Amino acid sequence: MPNCTPLLRLARPDDHPAIEKIGYEAFKNAPHASGGEALLAHRLRDEPAFVRELDFVAEIAGNVIGNIMYTKSKVADASREWETLTFGPISVLPAYQRRGIGAALIAHTLELARAMGFRAVIIFGHEKYYPRFGFENAEKYGITTPDGKNFSAFMALPLYKGALDGIRGQFMHAPIFESIGKTESDAFNARFQIPNPDVAFPAPSFFLTYVKPTIHNKNIVVGDFTYFSDVDFESRVTHHYDFYGDKLIIGKFCQIAAGVEFIMNGANHRMNAASTFPFYILEGWKQSAPPLSDLPLKGDTVVGNDVWIGQNAVILPGVHIGNGAIISANAVVGSNVDAYTIAAGNPAKPIRKRFDDELIGLLQAFKWWELPIPEIQKIIPVLSNSDLEHVKRVLTQTVH
Repeated sequence: MPNCTPLLRLARPDDHPAIEKIGYEAFKNAPHASGGEALLAHRLRDEPAFVRELDFVAEIAGNVIGNIMYTKSKVADASREWETLTFGPISVLPAYQRRGIGAALIAHTLELARAMGFRAVIIFGHEKYYPRFGFENAEKYGITTPDGKNFSAFMALPLYKGALDGIRGQFMHAPIFESIGKTESDAFNARFQIPNPDVAFPAPSFFLTYVKPTIHNKNIVVGDFTYFSDVDFESRVTHHYDFYGDKLIIGKFCQIAAGVEFIMNGANHRMNAASTFPFYILEGWKQSAPPLSDLPLKGDTVVGNDVWIGQNAVILPGVHIGNGAIISANAVVGSNVDAYTIAAGNPAKPIRKRFDDELIGLLQAFKWWELPIPEIQKIIPVLSNSDLEHVKRVLTQTVH
């Protein structure tokens, strides 16, 4: 399980697509959700009442997994009104819920709101959850809903002593909260229901990330829809130093389990001299760095498409793994693995081919991973069919 201690920071414009998707995923199965949370998050930023200084995200390993947004609201009677705050939506990816991340966002932003001089926060929320932050039924402060009612989920929190003393009236939030309908919400949410290789979390209830959108190192190249069963793929690529210039290249639709490590050429020590000790990288030793030609460089590490790499496997420098191969858990792969071959052990050895040569040839020629998404959708019944003779017949007709 990944570390769930988040970095809390102000949201940036490039976070907005992730925030909207999180809003959709967090509420799509919630019992009392409207379905409009993602569209609300999208539109709130253009509202005059939106408070940008309190728009915070929770980030883990560079990936946004939660968000809280605030808008200005007010309490008004017949002759006066008092400015207050309201937060929402507050959303956390399902896989990270009930781990204190939402609470961290709330506690952090409430303190900021207090420091900014806001009077109070008024919300509609779960009456058993929010009292831990000091919220109480708004009835205590003489505050009602716009239609003069009160109920246990309608709560208020004064941000300083006496902030709500002498105030009585009706709570009014920004009109946008009442303006989003189901038809337009459904249309907006449709974007989250198709495969998108540029989102970080393709299965929000599980610890899975699409690797490509999380990569920052120019020497790591990963194809669409390849996923990692954790959240910080780059931390699993070790000894990867710029001056070597070696690349890790991974194809599309690969499945990489937690704990997998790609060891790059920087881990190799010089073996053509009397000592392997790298004096040149340590302070105080009088040795110049050897030329790259004297170091045991084994070239780029290349993984094909639709490769499954099991938990805690180690891939050594310069290895090439063919399309459709399977690498067993705990394997140490130091030599090339052919396409559609199962390899296991330390050192990893080929166990067997997954299919006969005819089917392997057809799959290699078909290259389904290169097809457009709509075409892949159509052939999923073939790709997931265990009747391999049927698969051969279909591919034979397609390839030829």
